[in-house]
Amino acid sequence: MLSLCGSLVLTGTGLAAYVDTTDSVYRDTITPLGALWRSAILPGWGQLYYGSLPKAVLFFGASAAVGGIVVWNNTRFLDADRRYAQYDSTDGRKLLALREREFYRDQRDIAAMWLLAIYAFNVMDAYVGGHMASFTLGERAQVELLPLPGMWSIRLRW
Repeated sequence: MLSLCGSLVLTGTGLAAYVDTTDSVYRDTITPLGALWRSAILPGWGQLYYGSLPKAVLFFGASAAVGGIVVWNNTRFLDADRRYAQYDSTDGRKLLALREREFYRDQRDIAAMWLLAIYAFNVMDAYVGGHMASFTLGERAQVELLPLPGMWSIRLRW
């Protein structure tokens, strides 16, 4: 997988990315829509399709974690809703149950918005990555990240 997009090498002068063009036939079969639809079905699958394992793990993991938070908060919301419904209006615990119910509902909704944002970013990244999969710099191209005093520099070589 790393040979599809190149490999990162730590050199004495910095971090260098060397592009491997031996798999150019495979790269030509990758389509942006293929990556988009794969990521729409399962977050991270489109990134695997064009050869970016770290992004695939990141998108899948983030989606799974935030999806778990949505489910957890929804379970807590339903429990608080049942408690709220069982108290009558004269019981002081009804107000506490209402606050708890609203808290978990709000947390669930916020997490769901984050999940939607991660999903949208995942699909957009897959589409752009599908376009960039066929982009090659050439066999001798190098990109280096060089540390300088107080900043970083990028050096491109052809």
